[in-house]
Order: sequence, then structure tokens, then C-alpha cells
Amino acid sequence: MFTKVHAQIKGFYDGQTFYIEEIIRTPPLKKSTYLSFHFGPSNYLGDLGGNSGIGRSFVYDNNFKKRTFFTGVSFAYLRREALGLRLSYIAGQIAGSDHDVEYKNRQDNAFSRYKRNLDFKSKINEGSLLVEVFPFKFINYHRSIHQWNFQPYLLGGIGLFKFNPQGSYFDEIADDYVWVDLKPLRTEGQGMKEYPLRKPYELTQVNFPFGVGFKYEMGTKTSLSFEFLGRALSTDYLDDVSKNYIEPVYFGQYLPTEDAELAKILHNKSNLIDPDNPYTAGQQRGNFKNNDFYYSFNVKFSIRISKFKVPGFLKKQYKFDDSEICD
Repeated sequence: MFTKVHAQIKGFYDGQTFYIEEIIRTPPLKKSTYLSFHFGPSNYLGDLGGNSGIGRSFVYDNNFKKRTFFTGVSFAYLRREALGLRLSYIAGQIAGSDHDVEYKNRQDNAFSRYKRNLDFKSKINEGSLLVEVFPFKFINYHRSIHQWNFQPYLLGGIGLFKFNPQGSYFDEIADDYVWVDLKPLRTEGQGMKEYPLRKPYELTQVNFPFGVGFKYEMGTKTSLSFEFLGRALSTDYLDDVSKNYIEPVYFGQYLPTEDAELAKILHNKSNLIDPDNPYTAGQQRGNFKNNDFYYSFNVKFSIRISKFKVPGFLKKQYKFDDSEICD
């Protein structure tokens, strides 16, 4: 940020007027702290949903049909406005559904996902510690690029998040869809001796947030930022889908009667799409090779809560009108 001030003085030789232009360039603050509020849409990339064709990773298989959002608050501490730490808390929801899969015809590979007919939603509670890096602020503050009100920045760090996937089924008595917690139903045989490699997953796990943003200084005390923040996960069970279908008879051996009946319904709903050719035990249910991923686009309003001292004149540039100076 810089300010120009014009001072009018008399010429040395003949008293004619010329001007001195003094430019105030604000140096980086030694330290600054911000309180910020976040809001924006959230989305997920995993086994459920997707676009036409063979399921692919990241943006190629993105589907924005679910309208879910994150809100949050954060506290950031920056050194010289260039490098800092952000402690944040985010809450919201993510969701996915095979019903949203786009396919051209039954020969389209995407139809196999649509036929699977699974869905999920989950509340997300996340705490994270992030490093913020403003690359242009590492440049000498006398440079105009350092003083731009519009600054890009990078984010990266570690977080802890809590989730709880739920699946739906249609209850004819209630005449409505009912959502049920999926982890207790062991839909893929987690914890069953018949499937020794399928361990129960934890509902609180570590994630690795990373992202990029753009910050606009609205004044000395407030700013508005727009950022993308993705979360790399170490689990493929964010949506409770990862491996192959299991034999439904095992549900009755490990679960109470009511839960076993729910598990039989929710682990395989392909019969509702294709009653003559539903999926069976051993066939692919998910893709365990790729872990799940969720992300958000945030609008962040920040308030500087540390004191801000306006610096004095730091650099002077003298500009003379030669026509006003006598020979």
C-alpha cells in the first residue's frame, strides 16, 4: 500500500513554483493477527457419483449436483505479512449419489455406477493448522508488486476431521427416505473374519489440507479472500464404499436382526435399477486404489485484531518541472 503527497515549494533561483512528490510506502508489519470468517460450497471426489465414461480421478469426474456448504472461523498470525500460521475450525456437509451419474446409454461405463445406486451424506467437523505463504510479500517492499492490494497466497498443513457416512433407503411405512449410519452395518464386511483384510475404519482421522487463494485488502483493518482448499485423505471410506460386494448372509451372523436387514438393503441397491441382473458377491463395489477427497471454495472475511501503526515518510522521489526552473 502506498500514498502520494504533493508539496509545493519555491524554486531556488527565481522563486518559481515546482513540486516535490513524496511517496509513502508501507513496510511490512513485524507481526499481525487476523480473525476470519469462512463460507462456501463444498464437494467430494470418491466412489459415488461422477460423469459419463470410465470413472477418472480429480476434476475429470467432478459432479456439482449436490449443494453442500462449509462455514468456519479461523485465527491467523503472520510475520511481515509474508509467512504465517492459521488455526481454523470448519463445519459443514458433503454428499454423493450414483443417482447423479451422467451416462449416455446402458453401454456407457458410467451406467455401471448408476446401476450401483448407492448414496451417502456426512457431516464434517474439521480443525486444522495451516501455513500461509504470500510470495509477493517476500519481494522488497519498495517494489510496487509488494504493495498490491490484491495478493495471491498458498496454503498447506495438517488437520483432524470427524465424519459419519449415512445411506438412505425408502421406508414404505413412513412413505419417505430414511438415512441410516453406515459404519455399524459393516456394509463391506469390516471386522468379519471372512474378510480379514477389511478392518473397521475410524470416524476421526487426519487429513492434509492444501490450497491457493487471493486476498484483497479493503483497508488497513479488513480484507476479503477467495480460496480453494482441498483435503487429501488416508481413507477410502469417507463414503463407506471401497471394495467388493460381500455375501449378505454374513450380516445375520455379526449384526442384530434389525441391523442385518438394513445392511442387506443398503449394501446393495442395484436390484432397484436392474432387478433381472443385480450385482452379486465378489463383484466390484468401489475402487480401493484411490482414497477419497473433499474440498471447498471459500469466501473469507478477515479483521485485523492487532494494532496497526501508520508509518512515516519512507521514501522520497523528487520530480521537477524543468520548464519552471530558470536557465
